[in-house]
Amino acid sequence: MTKYLLILFILASQLQAQVITIDSARKVPLNTIVTVRGVISTSSELGIPTVYFQDPTAGLVGYDAAFFNGTDYGDSVQVTGTMTEYNGLRELQPVSSFTVLDSGLTVVPKVVTTTQIRVTGENYEAQLIKINNVTAVHNLQGANVTTWTVTSSGTNYRIISGGDSCEIRIYGSTNIANTAIPPFPFSVIALASQFSTSYQILPRSLSDFILPSGGGPLLSLITYSNIQQNSVTINWTTSAPADSKVRWMLSDSNYQPVLFNDSVYNASLVTNHTVILSGLRPGKIYMFNVSSTDTSGTKTSSNLYFATQSTSSGTINVYFNRAVDTTLSIGEKAQGNTNFQTKIISRINAAQYSIDMAVYSFNELTQIRDALINAKIRGVKIRFVYDSRTNQALVNDLIAAGIPIQKRNYQTGDIMHNKFFIFDNRDTSSANDDWVWTGSTNVTQDQFFTDANNVIEIQDKTLAAVYTREFEEMWGSAAELPNPTLAKFGPAKTDNVPHIINVNGTRIEAYFSPSDNPSTQIENMIATQTDYTIYFCAFAFTKYSISNAMKSRFNAGRDVKGVFDGDTSGGVFREMKGFGPYAWNPPADVWIDNAEPGILHHKYILIDAPYINSNPAVETGSFNFSNNATFNNDENYLIVYSPRVANLYLQEFYKRYRVSGGTGVIVIGVEPIAGKTPFKFELQQNYPNPFNPKSTIVYNIPKTSDIKLKVYDILGREVSELVNTVQQAGNYKATFDASNLASGIYFYSLFADGNKIDSKKMVLIK
Repeated sequence: MTKYLLILFILASQLQAQVITIDSARKVPLNTIVTVRGVISTSSELGIPTVYFQDPTAGLVGYDAAFFNGTDYGDSVQVTGTMTEYNGLRELQPVSSFTVLDSGLTVVPKVVTTTQIRVTGENYEAQLIKINNVTAVHNLQGANVTTWTVTSSGTNYRIISGGDSCEIRIYGSTNIANTAIPPFPFSVIALASQFSTSYQILPRSLSDFILPSGGGPLLSLITYSNIQQNSVTINWTTSAPADSKVRWMLSDSNYQPVLFNDSVYNASLVTNHTVILSGLRPGKIYMFNVSSTDTSGTKTSSNLYFATQSTSSGTINVYFNRAVDTTLSIGEKAQGNTNFQTKIISRINAAQYSIDMAVYSFNELTQIRDALINAKIRGVKIRFVYDSRTNQALVNDLIAAGIPIQKRNYQTGDIMHNKFFIFDNRDTSSANDDWVWTGSTNVTQDQFFTDANNVIEIQDKTLAAVYTREFEEMWGSAAELPNPTLAKFGPAKTDNVPHIINVNGTRIEAYFSPSDNPSTQIENMIATQTDYTIYFCAFAFTKYSISNAMKSRFNAGRDVKGVFDGDTSGGVFREMKGFGPYAWNPPADVWIDNAEPGILHHKYILIDAPYINSNPAVETGSFNFSNNATFNNDENYLIVYSPRVANLYLQEFYKRYRVSGGTGVIVIGVEPIAGKTPFKFELQQNYPNPFNPKSTIVYNIPKTSDIKLKVYDILGREVSELVNTVQQAGNYKATFDASNLASGIYFYSLFADGNKIDSKKMVLIK
């Protein structure tokens, strides 16, 4: 008997010695057999033989039918299996053995934020988590939804909480599928999981959604609009009729105490709340919150930001350092082959008070170095945020000249990749000397003179204030010297700026990585703003969620054209070109930039650029379309809603597209019109007529033809060619912009396959 007890003791000791923590197991090489212990956090809700379990160190998944059928929620188990990985998710498959050690235990969820799941989801993978204060749910195209509509095995959505979002997947096997989304705000308990390169959460049942008890109506959809120099409008909704209150304060920096000293109140009980704030100062950032009270109590939002319109000119200059195609100009020719060095030195020399610069690379261009040092000598206050890399030679020169610097000091394996300068924002003497310079360009010889790049500079006090707020978060203070202990980089940063700016009537949105959920903002732009076309130039494009947003619009009939730099084996390019298991069918019109010297370093997307009446948009900045740019790096980009700016970038894009091999024709301002296929060629009378300065011309084509639509003055001289391309049968409208023409009588003519169809007269009166 003693012998048998000894054998059992030895076997038990060996078994105990084999058990390792789940955190240790997750780090072993794939195909290694491990033994772990943990508590199960699932039952059969997911409908597949997947078991989530965790110990105090980490979580893991077991994918095995016997393990699935032989265990339940709350079981403490010892499991032996082979470490594998499925689409990034670490799991044991197969499970060679398991033992239930105890039952009826409770797994306490770990409270996390959407940012933590989105940015550092690997830290929570396979664990039970809880996200509080969910205030909205969007589909992956960015639209608000009210029902967890599920198709096939499951459907993904995005939950918004605290100004950020993460993906949530609703399995068709759960009782959540096709039910109403709970009223906001709610909390959700879920399993943290991964699929491919994205992290997502998996609620198990309706009981995982937790509603607040009492305490006032639920607040949602808090926005600001109608941005003026002295007023803005605050909007929100409540789950029940309630009153309206907004509190606000001038927000001078990241570091001031929060003390609301202004408020406005409306006692009317409504569910759609609109409050106008007046008496504001132009070109300023404000912090605000909203609250509403009903019979159950009062709810107050988190602190948010808005910004007023400034009194600045709003001038926007766009420069490209390679040739452009001005045949697509709608009146202003894009500035191609521009010497960026001359432009930035001119801006530095004009600075009177301050220059803040956040650049990833600064070297070789000694004239720019000298201009900065001379600016410091004449009294301009200069601050420099830089990457954690070894200092480049010219950076050391700036430091030697007494220019203070703050290097990225957090997660230094990732990079401070910003590319922006802010001029004269830190003085109060004028709103007309504040400039923001940004774009795709590092400050180096190759980037300025060889590689394809763009620069956009904007004269606006409000935009400069927004960029200064981001700069000072990395600087660690609002003073002349940095505070390294308060400096924040990468995932340590917060979403602390207003994102919508009225720049003298032009809507501009400003976003920074990774705090502002930048990829989602771009995906929302693509999903909600694309009526006709998506064009892009990309140095690095590996972010599948962005390409999938494009694919969704492409499959809906929108035109997608693009130019890539680099290796043609890249996954996004191959998919768009029609290769691989997720190939676009038909392929998109995308090309590799390999016909010009240097690299294609642009990072821009153009939405509906040829269609001036479709609110065209340009996204541009330092942001590469990648996971690193989304989750780890410090980045900046703008979305500019402007037909003029979109057309300038379109002239650049069309040149890169044609040089790289693209053969498609881009026509400005011609839009297809829904309707029956016409049975004859027809040119209709323009409207309005007389007009100033724009008019619409409608024409009908019964068959595919080579179409030209031209405008002539009264002497028969051609003044504009609106269309020159092959078009399929259909109904079309073209916009004629006569802003640069004198008042008078003009004629327009339609040609098909070289034959004149018709001519009509129109009158321009200015």
